[in-house]
This record gives sequence, structure tokens and C-alpha cells, in this order.
Amino acid sequence: MPTSEDVSPSVGYKDQFHLHDGTALYKLRGVKEFDMPDGGQREQIEVTDLDADDWRRQYISGFYEDSDFEVLLNARPLSTTDVLLTAARNDGDVRAFKAVITVDAVPVAQVEGSARCTGYTYGRIVVGGLKEATATFRVVSIESVVAYDAPAP
Repeated sequence: MPTSEDVSPSVGYKDQFHLHDGTALYKLRGVKEFDMPDGGQREQIEVTDLDADDWRRQYISGFYEDSDFEVLLNARPLSTTDVLLTAARNDGDVRAFKAVITVDAVPVAQVEGSARCTGYTYGRIVVGGLKEATATFRVVSIESVVAYDAPAP
């Protein structure tokens, strides 16, 4: 397992994305790529007054900006993954998620949080082309970014 100081490159392989299905976290099937979910940037609110020192503007941190991420999948209509993502988009509710990050196909970290599925669409269908779908999520919260915790057998 790599150490915290190891910055060797690694390719996306065996990474996973899970979404809550109403009962438990469900590992989405056919995931090709996804954006690393993050909490978003904090807005900066200017509070400079006429007594400001050093000719510098002064700021305080405000709300987190909205943060969206996408999950690209091989599309398979009416599969369990397709039905789950369609329901998540249609319901517009907040659902738990977990993104598992690997190094050399070994899970090393996980990002846990909650998000709303704001879009789930199929790409263009063409002769001889791969059918793909994209799920778009808006982050509600990032609970933790921690070392991978393997599920109990």
C-alpha cells in the first residue's frame, strides 16, 4: 500500500461510485469515469472599511459555492443502475454517495457525502457507437475523505 508521501502516478482502474438506493449504498455498474466530488470553494465577502491597513482589501469566508460532479457510464436501459439513476433524478431527493479511489487497483481512499442527482441523460445513439449516459450531481455535503474502509463480508 502506498504511503502518504508516495506520489507515484496511478491510472483509473477499479475505482467505484456508490449511490444510496433507499436501503443501502449500491455500487453503480458500468462506470467509466467520474469527477472527484469536493465541497466546493468558499465565497469571499469583502468587508474592507476606510481604516483598512496595508492598502489591501479585507474578506471573510461566506457560504460554499455550489459544486457539481459527473459520473459517465456505459448506458444499459432498464438495468438496476439505470433505474436507480432515473429515480434519483426524478425524485430530486438528497442521497448518500461514496466514491472509492484506488492506486494500482487497490482501494486506498473514499469520499463520503450526500448529493442530489440534477441530471441523468443518454448521449447520442449512433450506428456502431457506444451508448453512454451521464449522471450529474450537486453536492449537498462532503462528510469525509478517509482511508478506504472495506465492507464487512
